[in-house]
Amino acid sequence: MELQNSAEPDGRPARKVSIPRICVCSGSMAILALFAAGCAAPGQPVTRQPTAPEAITDLAARQAGDSVILTFTLPKKTRTGRTLPQSPQLEIYREYVSAAEAPANRAPLAAPKRLIVTVPSQMEAPYREGDRIRFPDPLTQAELSAHAGDEAVYMARTRLSKHDSADSNLVALRVFPAPQPISDLRAQVTQSAIELSWTAPAIPVAGMLQAPVLHYRIYRAMGTPVTDAQKSSRAGAETAAAAFVLLGESDAPAYSDAKFTFGQAYEYSVRTVAQYKSGSVESEDSVPLEVMPRDTFPPAAPTGLVAAIAPANASALTRVDLSWAISGETDVAGYNVYRHDAEAGPAHRWGRLNSSLLLTPAFRDISAVSGKRYFYRVTAVDHYGNESAPSAQVDVTVPAKNQ
Repeated sequence: MELQNSAEPDGRPARKVSIPRICVCSGSMAILALFAAGCAAPGQPVTRQPTAPEAITDLAARQAGDSVILTFTLPKKTRTGRTLPQSPQLEIYREYVSAAEAPANRAPLAAPKRLIVTVPSQMEAPYREGDRIRFPDPLTQAELSAHAGDEAVYMARTRLSKHDSADSNLVALRVFPAPQPISDLRAQVTQSAIELSWTAPAIPVAGMLQAPVLHYRIYRAMGTPVTDAQKSSRAGAETAAAAFVLLGESDAPAYSDAKFTFGQAYEYSVRTVAQYKSGSVESEDSVPLEVMPRDTFPPAAPTGLVAAIAPANASALTRVDLSWAISGETDVAGYNVYRHDAEAGPAHRWGRLNSSLLLTPAFRDISAVSGKRYFYRVTAVDHYGNESAPSAQVDVTVPAKNQ
């Protein structure tokens, strides 16, 4: 449609003004049909959907030492299913519910209204573990004492462009004063076990609760086993720390780890558990302790050593045949045979007869000289080079040639 003025003020011909064509319908039903058919002017404003993030649904909490560790997945989409253009701001809420107000058959918890922390999206990196957030909420000793045995109720919410998500699921847990971390974890390697010990921490102040009973949980991680080339030295050896796993528990500040292997690197950590009547709390990890158990323990001395003369014959000279009981220890790699000639010098001068370890408990001495007396003894050697004390000695006199 075009509207035209009769004349311009200065006498020039009239200016044509173009007006966009619109749909003209009669009656209210026609107007409704107009909108239903999408009859609208180009560039008509469109209502934008809000960018509120979807709600957190997997909020979880546990107490570790004096902190409550919150974990959850940060939302990636809006309520309408669109991808968020950026990471949202995080808000954490917490309130305490006294033990008297929290019976087992209580009504559903109300969402806490006290905002305890706001984490801008630019500051979330230290709390990220992949797609998940791990946020520690440190509680003061005064709080823990005042609310010992009470429930801490948590809720999380996110915000983007002034649009708030719905509340997360609620999570509640009883909180207690926790023992301080163990700081003096020690280890002593014996032939049969790695003996751990530490100083028991002080009993935490538990407000109106009775003092807790302490016991301990021992955790262990395995490193890289030592190769044969590294058995005598750990220089340059790298350890690959694995995740700590629960090894065992103890009521005393000591633990014996008999399930170990010499040459295998280990790392230990101990947590103290304070057991209250209404619940328990685990301390933070102790200062970790690395242990490389080395086998410096020699095998037992061989037993049952006997010597017999094998007379000379047409094909062989006189020989001394030695034999002894096989060692019952599983790490014995072989044996050494030592001989001493009583007429050759001081009794402490023993010479080894075998050039390499003997794999079986037997040896033939073909270097014995007729008419001489010899003393023999045997040692056992393990895979780490530890040599046992000598066996009881035996002596033999080689007959002269004319006998």
